[in-house]
Amino acid sequence: MTEAKGFDPRAYWEQRLTESYGLDGVGFAPLGLSYNRWLYRVRKHVFRRTVRRLLQKNRAEMRVLDVGVGTGFYVDQWRDLGVGQIVGLDLTETAVAHLKTAYPGMDFVVADVGADSVPLEAGSFDIVSAFDVLFHIVDDERYARAMKNIFELLKPGGYFVWSDNFLQRGRRDAGAHQVSRSLELSTQLLRDAGFEIVWRRPMFWLMNAPVDSTGRLLHAWWRRLMAVVRRGDRTGNFVGAMLFLPERALTRLLRESPTTEIMVCRKPAAGEAAR
Repeated sequence: MTEAKGFDPRAYWEQRLTESYGLDGVGFAPLGLSYNRWLYRVRKHVFRRTVRRLLQKNRAEMRVLDVGVGTGFYVDQWRDLGVGQIVGLDLTETAVAHLKTAYPGMDFVVADVGADSVPLEAGSFDIVSAFDVLFHIVDDERYARAMKNIFELLKPGGYFVWSDNFLQRGRRDAGAHQVSRSLELSTQLLRDAGFEIVWRRPMFWLMNAPVDSTGRLLHAWWRRLMAVVRRGDRTGNFVGAMLFLPERALTRLLRESPTTEIMVCRKPAAGEAAR
């Protein structure tokens, strides 16, 4: 699949972030700011639980690239965990301009990770993160190229940590700006790029759209939740607060999710072959 006729991803995200540069702008916009804040609280806990085991003792010397850096949410997470060198890459001038002001002295680059090349030094990052980003690359060739570019940017033995909707069957297009692909396809493209897959776990369970489920009850739950949350920001805040602890428990205890999941991949060290 190529990009929808007339769809310009850079222009789309420039306009969206210009109109709303915040968590609702980069998150699930129809659900409002307060509910999105709770979604990002869940992301924070899953992220930290995941990446702590990847960080080295000399984390102050580690170099991390965050792809689709947006509002800098994951920049804050990496900094709080003690990572010393963080670079942000984003498709939009809007995001990079905001971030250069908010984080003086840090490096932020305007670039498309799915382009033929990325203006960063190959083999220079210990970890690359890309959360809720690659499913916005709707062109399949650019999606595959993004994985190859990320592989090239990593040091041997480095990790790629990312989230996506890894469907057990088929694919699902959500408008012009998002595509959920099959786990089988994503796995094959990762291996084609040279990665080995370490593991995959839920990022959400109850609080996000069940795109990887055919269960009627789960979809009925989601439609009802959407309707309630959309009543207003105060309602969204209340619902998010009520679901936060159950969601944290489910993402910790379960191995599969009907919605977005987090995956850890590794670039084999020198002399190793991908498993």
